[in-house]
Amino acid sequence: MKKVLYVHHSGFMGGAPKSLTYLISHLDKTKFDGHVLTIRNGPAVKLLESGGLPVEVAKGMFPFHGSTVSGMRPKLFIRNLIGALPTYFQAKKYIRKYKPDIVHLNSTCLFQVAKAVKKVSPDTKVVCHVREPLLNSFAGNILKRMNHKYVDGYISIDQFDSETVDSNGKELEVVYNFVDFGTYNPDVNGTPVRRELGIDDDDIVFLYIGRVVTGNGVLDLVKSFNKISKDHPNFKLIVGGFYFNKNNAYEDKVMAEAKGNDQIITLAFRDDVPQLIAASNVMMCPFVEPHFSRSIIEAASMKKPAIATNIGGPNELILHNKTGFLFEDRNHKAMEDYMVKIGTDKALYEKLSQNALAFAEENFDARKNTKRTFDFYNRFFVRETV
Repeated sequence: MKKVLYVHHSGFMGGAPKSLTYLISHLDKTKFDGHVLTIRNGPAVKLLESGGLPVEVAKGMFPFHGSTVSGMRPKLFIRNLIGALPTYFQAKKYIRKYKPDIVHLNSTCLFQVAKAVKKVSPDTKVVCHVREPLLNSFAGNILKRMNHKYVDGYISIDQFDSETVDSNGKELEVVYNFVDFGTYNPDVNGTPVRRELGIDDDDIVFLYIGRVVTGNGVLDLVKSFNKISKDHPNFKLIVGGFYFNKNNAYEDKVMAEAKGNDQIITLAFRDDVPQLIAASNVMMCPFVEPHFSRSIIEAASMKKPAIATNIGGPNELILHNKTGFLFEDRNHKAMEDYMVKIGTDKALYEKLSQNALAFAEENFDARKNTKRTFDFYNRFFVRETV
């Protein structure tokens, strides 16, 4: 039996801990002895624990950011530098404790752990999950070089992200993020959420769920919805992902833009995401920075089409005019036109919905994609015995 240690980088809820939870919940415990080490405490710990493996919160370890999701500000880069050495030394202690055969990093920002692995146990294999595009910058290049030096293989959640790392001479496979169809499926009942939010049965609901940050284009979405909502009183827009209790200037701008329009509903992060998607009709993904959108694949698995920016990540998850629509970056008029089109043409909506579900079943099924991930592990050990 091989020992595998999963290392996660954040205590916050989001796509990365959700994806890791799905993965570990499908781990074949007759073949792998798994443990999870997360370097931050927070709500994500409880989620990870639900995956069925022991979870430990590490002390004195820090991520080294350099992706489009984290961005890069001077203070963040300084924190990167301050946390690098403590992370390396602490990681060595945990590697000695767990003695893994495989270390699976849930992000490229954990390369110091990979370095520690190779120092303590050079034969231990390191797999890095590429869950976000690396920045084309000094910080991003550090991640690119250091991961290439210490990582044995990459699993990327989409093709775009895979092209931002240096996989030359390394194993690499694109395995799309996946969905548990037992949780996300067309049979989930969204009526209670509609009743809670005061949404009528014949209303057309556009949904955004994710972080309310500049790179996700949320303000542009709200502005566009304001332009079309008066002519379509049965349209509703739900924006879910606010923290509300944090000093976030961008959130304040979005709230100010939404103020006064009773067709816009603003929500904090919620646990009942499947029910929220079930209560909606169309998933919105107005990203201005390229990265994977878990909300698109969750919606597709529930027979909901999506409208998104034609940008790295979303444009691999939507077949234009078949499972939804893609609009060119900053072309907000096109986004508005697609919202009206999909919200007023029932036959078109039904066609897109059926196609979205079929596409999700083919590409985003957890059973298929977790198997591909575990087959990736086995490749290292099969290669050694040949």
